[in-house]
Amino acid sequence: MSGPPKQLTPRQIKFAQLLVYGVEGIPVSKTEAATRAGLSHPTVQASRLTDPNKFPLVCAHISNLRDEVRQKYGISFEGHLEELGKIRDRGKKDNRNLAAAATTEIARGKVGGYYIDQKIIRHGKIDDLNLDQLYERMRTIKEKNEKVLKAKEFLAEESSEESESESTNMTVKLLSPSQQTTDPDSTS
Repeated sequence: MSGPPKQLTPRQIKFAQLLVYGVEGIPVSKTEAATRAGLSHPTVQASRLTDPNKFPLVCAHISNLRDEVRQKYGISFEGHLEELGKIRDRGKKDNRNLAAAATTEIARGKVGGYYIDQKIIRHGKIDDLNLDQLYERMRTIKEKNEKVLKAKEFLAEESSEESESESTNMTVKLLSPSQQTTDPDSTS
């Protein structure tokens, strides 16, 4: 049975970390992250590793890391919009230059993954698609997202199995027979 590998390689993990955290807090491109992770053909590999159809586990790991960043720094979509609204309102009332505050909040949104710098060259519009083409496009998007969700579930199950295994080992250590016989307060 063919399919994606069931584990991330150390280079894939490093690529994901570099992509999310950057280098010394400075964001890096996909190609630079792939180069620093030691991948051959960095431009091609960077593109492939971020394709959920080809590497859903890598995409899920990137998503998990971004979720951790959002949680750590308290970045939420609603909070981000609320803060931008406050900045806008203060600017209207005070007539002051709040460009620095707005830039800071936009940077927070970028860290949270709410802004993606990309250029899309389109030929035609969604309005130009017929109904069958539109449904095919929606199906493709749904399949792409399902692969990432399944990979995230797999990674979550894998990490919970590891933590269960560690707690089982601790329990075994605590209840070893040599400790039971040397304990004077033991009732057994």
